[in-house]
Amino acid sequence: MITLLIVDDHPIVLEGTKNLFQENEDIIVETENDALNVIQRIEEKTYDIYLIDINMPLENGISLARNIKSVQSNAAVILYTGDDITDYYSLILERKIEGILAKTASREQILRTVRAIANGEIVLPKNFLNFLDNKFKLKQAQLDIQLNEKEKRILRLIAKGHTNKAISLELNISQRTTERYLTQLFSLLNVDSRNEAVELAAKMNLL
Repeated sequence: MITLLIVDDHPIVLEGTKNLFQENEDIIVETENDALNVIQRIEEKTYDIYLIDINMPLENGISLARNIKSVQSNAAVILYTGDDITDYYSLILERKIEGILAKTASREQILRTVRAIANGEIVLPKNFLNFLDNKFKLKQAQLDIQLNEKEKRILRLIAKGHTNKAISLELNISQRTTERYLTQLFSLLNVDSRNEAVELAAKMNLL
């Protein structure tokens, strides 16, 4: 038997989500529309899984998940959101969240996720692998890329929107030399444009 607590501050959404579990005798569902009541509730009664709305005004789901796990270390948490779930993939790694579901997910997908997590498994979308791959590549790039001070300065000037001519004047070098530096810099960062270079540099704290 799986015990599940659904936490959502919207009564209609809360009731609708609860109804998804009707006629499933292996899942016992309770609800809570006030995030501030959850910790008090689980001090008296714990649940196997917590399905929590991320965007709640009194206490957001991410904070609530952390507080639940501090009280009940074996709690399994699924975050539930109307936003793009890819925005929250990092929480699976950083906060040890067991799952993330979109509020547009099908009944079958939600049931499958809850049952899998109750069995100690984790159900993730295919594009989570892309997230991991990009995260690994970024980490590897951080290890491989070493920029000198001039290259870092050029990156900062690019980020400020300086043209090649303005960079040349700032560094007191010819425009041809500036272009050569930029070509080398783009090759080193494995990017094709100024915007990509600035975006990557920002992620890697190179600016």
